[in-house]
Amino acid sequence: MPRQTAGGYLPGPTAYLLNRALAPLAPLSAAYAFARPWGDFAYATWADKRRTVHRNYARILGRSEDDPLVASLARRCFRQFALYIAEMIHVQGWETEGVTDRLTVQGAEHFAEAESAGRGIIFTSAHMGSTEVAASLVVLRNYRVTSVMEDVYPQFVMEWIKACRGRTGISLLPSTGSGIRLLRALRRGGMVALVVDAGVQGVDGVCVQFLGKHTMFPAGPARLARLSGAPIVFGVAVRRPGGSFLAHIEPPVFADRSLDADADAQQITQQIARIFETYVRRYPDQWYVFRDLWPEERAD
Repeated sequence: MPRQTAGGYLPGPTAYLLNRALAPLAPLSAAYAFARPWGDFAYATWADKRRTVHRNYARILGRSEDDPLVASLARRCFRQFALYIAEMIHVQGWETEGVTDRLTVQGAEHFAEAESAGRGIIFTSAHMGSTEVAASLVVLRNYRVTSVMEDVYPQFVMEWIKACRGRTGISLLPSTGSGIRLLRALRRGGMVALVVDAGVQGVDGVCVQFLGKHTMFPAGPARLARLSGAPIVFGVAVRRPGGSFLAHIEPPVFADRSLDADADAQQITQQIARIFETYVRRYPDQWYVFRDLWPEERAD
């Protein structure tokens, strides 16, 4: 059955409705306890991804891929990813109080700083920590959020994700061909949420220095900031012991119109990469490094 919301009725797949109803019946600690062995199982059986994670951490740490420290960090990464999957399911059952009781925010004043520009906000994050809690944070601030997402298969999973995002007021658009709609959302004073990843391929990218090496970051946030005049705010929500979370919100990054478009995209993206790098160094196991960060280096 559809769920009534302030804006009417929100349809959703049966899986989502069952998720919403059943999630509050078990504590988050129980969901974590169930998820951790699956993280170990994935580490043991998902050979391609395990090798990619080892390769990335070896380059980050300056050690060999079979170094015990690299292996330990890689195993923890898989466990943290399993906790993230558990959160995707469990957070759907949280009410507002459940989020605020668990979440501490550092740098919330930077949202107000970005709002003062009056051009909307481009919120960027990464595949790190708890994306669900980060999404809850911006929704709790009553932003109208528009984001993009690649198609996920099977289709019922895509519908479930859309229903989860729709419940929190996040509109999802296709990952390609949505630039004009994103600009319109910003001009209405809304928020556009985008994910930045190192090592991107096959998209409009910018080469930046990241963790001591050159790699590609998506140029989309920078180009959107220049076209719209909206500031970019980077934030992540990471796990802490006891089922709590800490959100970090960084000062806004602005386009520089004294530069040409490509130089501006370069300086904006480099700033984002530097900011992201600080959190990778602080929480390396909570970054899901399942793609090659330096694909060209691997090819060489």
